[in-house]
Amino acid sequence: MKTPVTVRIEAGLLEELRQLAREENRTLTNLIETVLRQRLAGAVPSSSASEAKAVPARTAKRKKDKPTNAA
Repeated sequence: MKTPVTVRIEAGLLEELRQLAREENRTLTNLIETVLRQRLAGAVPSSSASEAKAVPARTAKRKKDKPTNAA
């Protein structure tokens, strides 16, 4: 049984994946599942840490301090 999964992917990467899926006459889900299976089987080599793009960490949005009514 397949389990639905929600992921966040950059818009540009998602469009590239959709285009590749169209070119291979696959669904987006099938393409992603196939790529993941190939990676886990070792068919797709992992990139070294020096080749990986650095992704900036997100910082949590802070609520602005509410003004206090000092008497």
